[in-house]
Amino acid sequence: MSIKVELESLTNKARFVNNAYVDEQGQPNLVSSELPLPTADIIALRTFEGRTYSIGVTKLFNDKLAANASLDLAVAWAQDVEPRITITGICGGDSEAYLYEGATVSGGSAITAFNLRRSSTRESQSAALVQPTVTDTGTLLIQQILLGGAGKKAGGGGGTTGRLYLKPLTTYLFRITNRDPNNTAHAAEIILEWYE
Repeated sequence: MSIKVELESLTNKARFVNNAYVDEQGQPNLVSSELPLPTADIIALRTFEGRTYSIGVTKLFNDKLAANASLDLAVAWAQDVEPRITITGICGGDSEAYLYEGATVSGGSAITAFNLRRSSTRESQSAALVQPTVTDTGTLLIQQILLGGAGKKAGGGGGTTGRLYLKPLTTYLFRITNRDPNNTAHAAEIILEWYE
């Protein structure tokens, strides 16, 4: 049985001896074996706070990524913003995925990240370009192969990287290159999720 308590510190300067919390009905509760302290992982908490964002770029089945061509997404974050990012890359055939730090890019099409808590009015402190002109890739941080299979076992390849904190005021280049050995074009995508 749970124990309801009156939180004295809301009306005077008393100190708590036992841990307590306010539930979803606004009722204070003592932490106990029947009512453990509610917790959430950091990503769920940041999403609830409206501080988690996503952005992506795709080459769809009607506009596939040509063999030996690259799908590029360049992103930079504002001063004092160090996003914790998860990167997902997928291609319908054998491909290579790259993450570069300190890239030099220009042009391309600007896209805007969206907030994963749709009721939030917070906006990401990022700027992103799809298919920019790359004059310098910068420093290679991550390189992965995404195996697409062969013949009847072909199924596409994908990979996810998490727990990576990026630097502010630095351009990052996310790239997937289609390396299909039969020169076949494939659908591909890069999806980024992060919190600020």
